[in-house]
This record gives sequence, structure tokens and C-alpha cells, in this order.
Amino acid sequence: MIIEITQTLVGVFLLYAGAELLVRSSVALSQKFRVTPLLIGVIVIGLGTSSPELVVSIEATLIGSGEIAVGNIVGSNISNLALILGIAALFHPIRGQKDLLRREVPVMIAISLLMTLLLWNGVLSRLDSLVLLSGLIIYLVMTIRDNITPAIAEMEVAFRRFSTPVVVTGALCGLGILVLGAHIMISGATGIARAFNIPEGVIGLTIVAVGTSLPELATAVVAALRKQSELILGALVGSNILNILLVLGVTGIVRPVYLVDIMLDDLVLMSALAVLMIPVIRTGYVVSRLEGFMLLVIYCGYMGWLFMR
Repeated sequence: MIIEITQTLVGVFLLYAGAELLVRSSVALSQKFRVTPLLIGVIVIGLGTSSPELVVSIEATLIGSGEIAVGNIVGSNISNLALILGIAALFHPIRGQKDLLRREVPVMIAISLLMTLLLWNGVLSRLDSLVLLSGLIIYLVMTIRDNITPAIAEMEVAFRRFSTPVVVTGALCGLGILVLGAHIMISGATGIARAFNIPEGVIGLTIVAVGTSLPELATAVVAALRKQSELILGALVGSNILNILLVLGVTGIVRPVYLVDIMLDDLVLMSALAVLMIPVIRTGYVVSRLEGFMLLVIYCGYMGWLFMR
């Protein structure tokens, strides 16, 4: 038990340290490469924090548990918009931008609906995955093209003395520490749960599902404390988009997935939360503490419903 508790505490520390390094480096990267913080949030942080979902999904698919992979993606997308955004907003109201509402959020909604439509028949085929991966290429090209800025903002004092390779290395190290911290914390928390005879199914629904979203959570909280709202929304929306287009696309290419326990209700909730981002962000382009609390209530209600169904 002592080992498991130590693992959990070490994991929490690594999550914070990795998120701190990633957020600081990401702000510097957006200025050094003349791109908006939104692009860094969507591509760099969004892609990096989706890596745990990608690893878990591929491993699950290879051992014939493809439904775990799909459930991991659905659960992570729900937790990103309800649990993580809700917690981050409680720390500090999250201010969005019109650009995010005008394009990224509609793209997330469209892709969430597309995923629901593709899985409506209970099968994720290789053709479905090719459609998703084609959408990924189009999305990345458009996002990079539309987020190049003509001017460089003034660098943060802490990063003026660092070269571009150092800043890039810092961002990569931050991502690596985040993923390592999540892995260690999941291992420790799972060991504690088993010591208290908590059922494996409950462990999977709670620790594993939320565990793969820990990098997003740590990054969002640190970014909220540093008032880097663009990074938060960009990272969460980007992570949801990449979870579907990249992670689900790769999962289906590895092996077609047949669904049994993943219900349409789960997919509908994921899409509904994506749609809900429009009125939530549109109210002054701010996710308030009250809205954050409401998102947490939705997530807790969903967790309760999962255990009862």
C-alpha cells in the first residue's frame, strides 16, 4: 500500500511539473514561430495530451479489446468538456476567442456527430477509419494555414534568453513528463483501489477513463492559474478533435471494432456536450465559474447513471 500511495503522489507531482513546463514552453513557442496560442493549444498540446488515449487504444485493439479503445475515446471526450473544463473554470473563468467559436468548436461538433453516425450500426470499419484520417489531414492543413500571424508578440522575460531548440525541447519534455506522470498515477491509484477490493469494472470506468485525461486536466489547471485561456480551450477542443480523427482513425485501421457495451446514449452525450460549448462560450466568450460548476454537475450525473444502468 505504501508503494501505491508513493506512486500516486509522485504521479501528481510529475503531472504538475510537466504541465508547468509545457504551458510555459507553449507560450514561448507561439511567439517564436509567429503563430497564435490557439494553434499551439490545438496542435502541440492537443496532440501531446491525446497520446495516452492513442497508446491505450492501440494496445486495447491489438489484444482484441477494441471496445475499450472506443470507450476510452468517448469517455475522454466527455471528461474533457465536462470534468476538466469545469474544474479549470472553477480555478479561473476561461475566456475564449471568436476564432475558436467560429471554426474549432463547429469542427468539433461536426466530427462528434460524424463519429456518432459512423458507430450507429455498432461497427467501426477500416473504411470509417480512412474517412476519419482523411479528415485529420484536411483539419491540420487548415488549422496551420489560418493561425500564422504576421507579427511576433513580445516574449515573456523568462524565455528571452532561450533559443528555439531549447524551448522546443522544453515543450517535448513537458509532454513526456505529463504522460509519465499519468502512467505512474494510474498504476498507483489502481493498486490502492484493488487493495480496497473495488471491482475491476469500477476501476476501468473511473481511474483508467479519467487517467488518460490527466495530462489535459493538469495542463488546463496550470493554464487557468496562469490565465492562458486560449491554451485551455484550444487544448481541450483540439484533444477532442484529435481523439476522434487520429486515435479512433488509427484504432479502426489496426483492427475493425464491434461495439456491445458502448451505448448510443454515450455517443449522444458526447455530441451534446460539444454542441453545448456554443452557448457556454458565447456568453461573453467566457466560461464562468457557474458554467464550470454546471458542467461538473453534468459529469457527476453521467457517472452516477453509468453505475446504475
